[in-house]
Amino acid sequence: MSENVFLVPIDPENFEKTVRSPVDLTDYSERPEPLADADEARLWAVDDDSGSGSTFERMSEGDLLLFYHDDEYVATGRIGTTFEDDDRWVSGTFWTAFPATRVYTVESFRAVSVPKRGVNRIFDYSDAYTPGFMRVADSRVTTQLASIESALARYTQRND
Repeated sequence: MSENVFLVPIDPENFEKTVRSPVDLTDYSERPEPLADADEARLWAVDDDSGSGSTFERMSEGDLLLFYHDDEYVATGRIGTTFEDDDRWVSGTFWTAFPATRVYTVESFRAVSVPKRGVNRIFDYSDAYTPGFMRVADSRVTTQLASIESALARYTQRND
């Protein structure tokens, strides 16, 4: 069972297109092999400009994803399939100004609305800390991933 947590910045326009709602892949016969048998998928990627790829290489099926924009976490999910999309089919087909070869599917998607400071407290970061795309250090993940998801969902329900 995976225990990794990734903090993932988003571009709202691209996120709306491929994560908030799954993409219907049946219209695309020339899609990459890892998506060949899927009728639909929620797709996201690591921006080609973000680092050496070592963080992406640590992503495993079931890892927790916390998506954020500005000062708010807007969704949670779990990693499904990860793959190298050398032709940039996903980014070229679906996204605007987001070149990406390191792609992953998002499972168990749930919209949330949690201020950055709330998530920062879970992982013992300062309230004002703003991460880039990153894996949370093992020493900062002190509870089960499902508990983190539940806490964020409860916060969202209480504050809607």
